[in-house]
Amino acid sequence: MKKTDHLPTLVFAVLLSMSSGLAQAISPTDPIQKNEKEALFPAMSVINFGRDVAVTACVSCHGLDGISDAPGKPHLAGQRAIYLYRVQLAFQAGTRADKDKNHKAFLTDESLLAVSAYYASLAPAPNYEAQDASGNDGESEEDPFIGIRNSVKKCIKCHGETGNAEGSGMPNLTAQDPEYFVTSMNSYTDGSRKHNLMKRLVSALDEATIKEMGVYYAVQEPLRTETQGDGDAGNGERLAEDCESCHGDDGNSKKAKMPTLAGQDARYFIKAMKHYKDGKRQHQKMFEAVEQLSEQEIIDLATYYAAQQPLKRNVRAPLKSTEWITRCERCHGVGGNSSDARFPMLAGQDKDYLIKALKDSADEGDSNSTMHRMADSLSSRDIERLAAYFSSQQPKAVVYIQLPCSEEK
Repeated sequence: MKKTDHLPTLVFAVLLSMSSGLAQAISPTDPIQKNEKEALFPAMSVINFGRDVAVTACVSCHGLDGISDAPGKPHLAGQRAIYLYRVQLAFQAGTRADKDKNHKAFLTDESLLAVSAYYASLAPAPNYEAQDASGNDGESEEDPFIGIRNSVKKCIKCHGETGNAEGSGMPNLTAQDPEYFVTSMNSYTDGSRKHNLMKRLVSALDEATIKEMGVYYAVQEPLRTETQGDGDAGNGERLAEDCESCHGDDGNSKKAKMPTLAGQDARYFIKAMKHYKDGKRQHQKMFEAVEQLSEQEIIDLATYYAAQQPLKRNVRAPLKSTEWITRCERCHGVGGNSSDARFPMLAGQDKDYLIKALKDSADEGDSNSTMHRMADSLSSRDIERLAAYFSSQQPKAVVYIQLPCSEEK
């Protein structure tokens, strides 16, 4: 038995989209070009030529069999041909960073197509430890906030399990935009808010954790405080007209950097306003806003806002692992075995390489690419889990057959 006899193979009929000319910086999602057809249906002479190119230019990193033996280097065996070709074009055009400076700018287009066809023709390495395709490895993996649960536990005593404080004098953390949450937490460490306990707690958190905690509290259902206040809500409503531009006409702010006041604990509100007034909270605009308010007027404002219904911010909850996998499979195929030759096979790929590729996609800056938009919202833990899942799947070779209707007229 040959070593490849046990490997499953996907067979697809392909209707090629034809266009003339060679695109120097072709987009990964562009239709398959006329010259690329040779890599999908290569003659043996093309594959042999591609092998010669691989011996000269590729084996030091990817091996002649397309199986990398170095962590962080991708396997090329069985990889989709058009994807390989377009990646090499991107390296040459400078639209994809070549950090290792290993990709050969001198290779001709004929060489690029041939070496892509060669590696695509090889059987991928069998993955004898392939997971079940469900991707589930315990209920905890379906908790998108599992990575911050220990940090959130330290907040429960004062702010409740979901951020809706039950104790009088404690603020609700729900109904706030994550951006405001991050700003307010950082104010404890930079000294613009004086609170020794909060400073100690926040100082122990890294930036990514604080951001994720902001999202966690933003997606919880906000509840109105039970501490309603004993002031004049009608007078508070009249006074609140001066606050509407920042905090909304009912205390529900629409601005990311501004806090929602609706449903906030009355005692906490009063305390916060006094701290702005006496300088324990340093914020010039808030100081100017409360400087002329009397103690009774602050109580009236607190009573009005406490009675308003807080609204959840328009923040999307992080996706579960299975939801991220489903999104990835739209382009990369079930289990990471793509049927579209333009998109790479992820199944069985080197885990370190997948992590690096996702991080690079997230770091593309202002790029408008599909991969950047996908990866930019991934947490480091999401990236680890996706890489672990797809690297553990069974890679499958793919064979394309040309339909008669794709022939040129």
